[in-house]
Amino acid sequence: MRHFRKTVRRYSKFNQGDKKLSGCTFCNEYETKAHIIFENETMFVIPNRVKYDMFEGQLVTDHYMVIPKRHVETLDGFTDQEMIDQMKIAGQYEKKGYDVYARGVGNVARTVKHQHTHLIKGNNKNKLPRFLLFIRKPYFLLNI
Repeated sequence: MRHFRKTVRRYSKFNQGDKKLSGCTFCNEYETKAHIIFENETMFVIPNRVKYDMFEGQLVTDHYMVIPKRHVETLDGFTDQEMIDQMKIAGQYEKKGYDVYARGVGNVARTVKHQHTHLIKGNNKNKLPRFLLFIRKPYFLLNI
């Protein structure tokens, strides 16, 4: 997953705003219901506010998240119904060519402590890039 420099700035602004909220970002998102594109008894789906620019070497065209309505931090904390509902939604998107991705609890890149699963669609699944170069202070990554 990669954000281009311009996207990192937008992402940082959202994160700074989220820190001023009382409570959980995703719980607040569900209460407002402003961006929900699908919901069932236990889950809702929203577009990611700042989608990844690249995922697995592909430019990202769509980026959604499946989020439990109940505040829960881990997949292990799901009820049986939440597990079923989450897998049904993920399966529907996977059938349409979306990748399904979630970070573990100890992952330092995880910014929200409310479990959420990313649904990410790239621009061309049939062709991997031959050359990728990412430069980020102080790191250098060359992927050939």
